[in-house]
Amino acid sequence: MINMKISKIGERKLIQRLLKKRDETLGNIDNTILKSYHDDAAIEENTSKYTVLSTDMLIQHSHFPKQMTYFQMGEKIVTVNVSDILAMNATPVSILIAMALPSTLTIDEFDEIIDGILYKCKEYGVTLIGGDLNQSDEIILSATTTGKINKNIKLQSNIQEDNLVAITGQLGMPAAALDLLSKYEIKDLSNEYEEIIKSILEPNLPVKTAKFLREHPTLITSMTDITDGLAIELGHLHEKNTNIGFEIYADKLPYNKHISQIATENNKSLNEYLLHFGEEFELLLTLDKKEYLKYKDKLNNIHIIGKVNNSDKITLISQKSVKTMKITGYEHLKEN
Repeated sequence: MINMKISKIGERKLIQRLLKKRDETLGNIDNTILKSYHDDAAIEENTSKYTVLSTDMLIQHSHFPKQMTYFQMGEKIVTVNVSDILAMNATPVSILIAMALPSTLTIDEFDEIIDGILYKCKEYGVTLIGGDLNQSDEIILSATTTGKINKNIKLQSNIQEDNLVAITGQLGMPAAALDLLSKYEIKDLSNEYEEIIKSILEPNLPVKTAKFLREHPTLITSMTDITDGLAIELGHLHEKNTNIGFEIYADKLPYNKHISQIATENNKSLNEYLLHFGEEFELLLTLDKKEYLKYKDKLNNIHIIGKVNNSDKITLISQKSVKTMKITGYEHLKEN
């Protein structure tokens, strides 16, 4: 245990500590590329037609619940960045991570963040190739991820009428988890809520499904990840495609059976959780109908929730009503 503050050893030794941990995880790498990881900038070999790039920033007070461990913070910065690469139908390759940390952070806590980063890098098959370290009053993690693809990149502007609308996984758990964590200690919650709590503290990506989709690109006409809520993401797709609309079937939206009760206990509707929160890190897809039927039996993690039409509207259809979906969700720099 090292409870010494990171300010006692400074940036240079912290970076050396990080690089030693990182180097222990590296496999067989070209020597020039390996040496670049300790230089001013990292080198990557060009092995594909396209390089895919994405960046995300996480700030402690708005992105890390107080119950989140330092290890989980490290995990999350990798997860949110790799999610965007998967959403382009690309293979994730590498990540650069810049950290701004309080001087009061201990070396043990620093190590936990790094261990979380490296754990997820290994899980997603990406290499930590560089970054930066600075000082702040709170933890700020910012990363840039690279991916590769030769063809079959999936932009959000290729949607066709009569495509199916689908998602991976379930909706609404992160919203329910935050409401649970605002009222209860984790140790006081029963095991039936474990999956819900993990969805906000340890989010995972649909890696196997994404790999299958990369191997069968004719299935997909567009894809994106669900980070700001299903309604917001549908709104983004609608903006990028002319003369198309979506009809979404309320009874087809997949969710954990416990979150309906949690919503009620917090004076919220189930749809607030399912449509307007986000943080799921699942994929929102439009699929070619014929191709979907061909591979349906192999797509257990994909749920059809609607279809594309030419209405130029986004409608939510239930047994009782047909309503225009309110396009609201999480958005930085906007008042509620």
